[in-house]
Amino acid sequence: MPQLIFKIDSAFAEILANKKTGRHGKSKIEIMVQNKDKKYCKIAENTDSILSTLDKVLKSAKLKIEQVKNIKIISHKEVGLTSQRIVRATKQALDF
Repeated sequence: MPQLIFKIDSAFAEILANKKTGRHGKSKIEIMVQNKDKKYCKIAENTDSILSTLDKVLKSAKLKIEQVKNIKIISHKEVGLTSQRIVRATKQALDF
């Protein structure tokens, strides 16, 4: 059975890198589909691109969202609250 994994990375490193410019870091979300022994993965640069990135990953795995029943979220300790909530809401919508 295919498994969908949302891995939310910390924005902390990006905040440090952009300290001089004053820009805020954004959590990158790695979207992975594991199907049998193959792994397909793409990175959403921000929460606005989660669904389009998910669509690309599913197309590369030649799957439809209806085929994915096992959805998991892996979150770093220092992830922003907004990113966590958006990914959780996306998971809940897909589980429905």
